[in-house]
Amino acid sequence: MGFNFKLFFRLTYWAIFKNKNTHGRLTPRRIRALLLWYIVFPFYNILTWICFFLDDIFYPQYRRQEIKEPVFIIGNFRSGSTLLQRLLARDEGVFTSMKTWEIYVAPSIVQRKILLLGAAIDRRFLGGFFLRFVDRFDARRLRTLPIHSISLFEVDEDEGVLLHNWTSSFLIFIYPFIEALGPYLYFDTKLSKEEQRKAMKFYYGCIQRHVYFHGGRRYISKNPASSVKIEAFRDYFIDPKFIYLVRNPVDMLASKTSYFSYIWSYFGEPTERYPFRDVILDFTKHWYNYPLERLSQIPSKDYLILEYNDLVEKLEVSVKSIYSHFGIPVSEDFGRTLEKAVEESAKFISKHQYSLAEMGYTPEQVYSQYKDVFERFNFDLDGKAMVAQVSDYEAVID
Repeated sequence: MGFNFKLFFRLTYWAIFKNKNTHGRLTPRRIRALLLWYIVFPFYNILTWICFFLDDIFYPQYRRQEIKEPVFIIGNFRSGSTLLQRLLARDEGVFTSMKTWEIYVAPSIVQRKILLLGAAIDRRFLGGFFLRFVDRFDARRLRTLPIHSISLFEVDEDEGVLLHNWTSSFLIFIYPFIEALGPYLYFDTKLSKEEQRKAMKFYYGCIQRHVYFHGGRRYISKNPASSVKIEAFRDYFIDPKFIYLVRNPVDMLASKTSYFSYIWSYFGEPTERYPFRDVILDFTKHWYNYPLERLSQIPSKDYLILEYNDLVEKLEVSVKSIYSHFGIPVSEDFGRTLEKAVEESAKFISKHQYSLAEMGYTPEQVYSQYKDVFERFNFDLDGKAMVAQVSDYEAVID
């Protein structure tokens, strides 16, 4: 399935020997983060790959599992994909999507079977002691994160599954070295064919395992990083569908810069508060324009473009338009789920403000970088646009 040893050793070398005067410099916080990372993740990688091998022995049928008409929610970070994925994933009669524990803890069928057996034993003989412990950890350490709402038992970005073979763009948060990982931010156009193949073959196998494990239901994924994988998905999957979410670049850029700054500071001490501003400008422009360009060249039945404000403020209409466009009937059960979600969505409208100027951006940068997007979607272009309007519940929506 192709573990990326080349990238593993290259990033390790950079983290230890080429970190001076970079955002990955070896401060005490950074050293602690790397020690924890190298103690936990490589060893768990080995365990996971053993379980992948056991999958081929005990559950070889998964390799015949077809992935028909998967739905990929794409668009820049902070554009409403979390809200949409988690809502659609509640339609369990139609969709299945990876939960956080399935992405990071148990991507293999064998791991999932072992954990479910352990949970059953825990309930039967220990009264759910270990489950309560895990739930407390989940509530105190994960659900309280301010930037992105996480729970082991909630669906999330399956880009994380690619950490298991070291082909994920998420590695840029652990290893802030653009020279080494920049091509992953432009997957279809700049990453070598060999590394594309390693990533996609592994990813497809993980999706096969998941869909097989969940009885063949239709797969739905949301990854901002998938915005630059449209050609790869069309090569590997049968008739994939795309939902492209677009948000005012000012609001996206403010939220994304704040989000990335938080993560990079979590794993180390960057040399400035908001690292890689020029890099963020460049690849977010590509994540706007590349999907729009590629989607315009495929049949209109295979994609839908939704604006962030419409999704958040007209949730029921937006979701029903998705179902209608892709020919999916809305069941009575999901109809009730949707009505409840609409009632809850009113709280998403409340706003607070971020100043892009305080982050180091200028109006000229923002307007010139995203000019095509501003004009195509009639987003605000006046001077006030340098103040971003961001929901108080950004961590839930993003």
